[in-house]
Amino acid sequence: MKYTVKTCLVGLAFILALAGMALAQSGKPEMWNGTHWKEFSKEIKVAYIKGIGNMADFEVAVSGKEKAGCISAGFVDELKSKTIDGIIKEVDTYSKEHPDHLKTPVVEVVLRQCTALCKPKAAAAPEKK
Repeated sequence: MKYTVKTCLVGLAFILALAGMALAQSGKPEMWNGTHWKEFSKEIKVAYIKGIGNMADFEVAVSGKEKAGCISAGFVDELKSKTIDGIIKEVDTYSKEHPDHLKTPVVEVVLRQCTALCKPKAAAAPEKK
């Protein structure tokens, strides 16, 4: 019994040490953007889209549709008619067609390209001289 407890404590200490090192090295968390997206495998892209969808579903289920955050309620309402592959293709297309916007967070691209919640950014007006 003592051996099992010691083994569990050593294992837990090891896991906490590794987690602490990972957090210390990562610094400030950043939102995934087009630079990250283009490097992701299909499986990671599916997991990302499912993750934001699951978060939205959870928030709406817990708080009720009237009290849910605008974005979560919109995701639930507007993305339910789309397939995950369709959303991924829209983000992929946006990334290819706008290489100068690779720093745009992926969640923003989903909101602007796949829903009517946020209108797509208008092209910048030329500077007047």
